[in-house]
Amino acid sequence: LEEDLLFPVGICLSARVPVRPLQVLEAHEQGINAVRFSFGSDLLATGGTDRVIKLWDVRAGSLTHRATLDGSTEGITCVEFDHMGRRILAASHNKSALLWRLDDSAPKVTLTGHSRKVTAARFTCVPHQVVTGSTDRTVRLWDLNRAACECPSVLSSDCDLVCSDSSIISGHFDCKIRVWDSRTVSCVQELPSQGRVTSLDLSSDRRQLLSCCRDDCLQLLDLRWTNDRMCFRADGFKCGGDSTKAVISPDGCYLAAGSADGAVYIWNVSTGGLETRLPDRHR
Repeated sequence: LEEDLLFPVGICLSARVPVRPLQVLEAHEQGINAVRFSFGSDLLATGGTDRVIKLWDVRAGSLTHRATLDGSTEGITCVEFDHMGRRILAASHNKSALLWRLDDSAPKVTLTGHSRKVTAARFTCVPHQVVTGSTDRTVRLWDLNRAACECPSVLSSDCDLVCSDSSIISGHFDCKIRVWDSRTVSCVQELPSQGRVTSLDLSSDRRQLLSCCRDDCLQLLDLRWTNDRMCFRADGFKCGGDSTKAVISPDGCYLAAGSADGAVYIWNVSTGGLETRLPDRHR
């Protein structure tokens, strides 16, 4: 397995707010649960209830199917590229996480040990190491060279995960955000949240943490000053489920989240107000 780079290779100087879809595809036979761009933004991965991951080349705003990765026996819940863009990690309903090389349609490593579905799988900043979270209420660190769990940690509720330079950060249904030492998976800090956390996202500089909560609020937290936080709401925005996702734009200027009404809401970080609402075509 290749060494992981500690920093992404893609840099975005300025993001534009979309006004219309550039392309609409029937990409999977069933629902799509996960979407992720590579760090260079030239490749898109989609994971579906149909148990496969599809890779799409991105050129001039158009998607072209490159490959299909199979090997999971149940639906995909999460996908993530490594920083080199050579491997992809996925979490699955079948209680496992799987690792593929992008030039091979069969998984190279399968990580088993969770007793319920795996909801999050992320590359850490330690080479050959990933972390997973599950509805069995555990977070597990894995050594990819041995396909073995290094140290599980029992939590109080289900979670989503992100990884900063030296920490693992988890968001929970018990309205807490927890910061973990990435070496020992021991909790070093607890932060209150507005409500049950459905997703987390880190800004590209790893200084801002975005959480989406079931109380229909997005919360942006400055990790350098944990008392510095902003809340984002909008008329009509509803967090429709326990896996609703919210993301930070690559330049850190905008936040986006899907709503129960089928629309995508986009906020301006500088003003704190709603920038636009993309039409409800996602029901």
